Amino acid sequence: MDKIKQIFTPKRVIALIIVILIILFAFQNFQTVELSLIFFSLNLPLLILILILYVLGIITGWAIKRNDIKKIVNDVQKETSEELSELQEQLKNK
Repeated sequence: MDKIKQIFTPKRVIALIIVILIILFAFQNFQTVELSLIFFSLNLPLLILILILYVLGIITGWAIKRNDIKKIVNDVQKETSEELSELQEQLKNK
């Protein structure tokens, strides 16, 4: 039972539900659309466009979250080293 709880965390269940909804939405949109970019345009199924944009959103979110975590870790390390330096100074002064 604990193994199942480790696998099916609330975050993973929500992510799975969102992925299923995106896939259902995408597969209901098979019509072809024209995608116009700066110098060219192309026709592609809306399904492909939806899935590409979803993947790009995942990559963007991952990149932003990763940078935020690095910043938090660096801030904590800096604060910890400053506090350690202060404690060392206090010990030297005694």
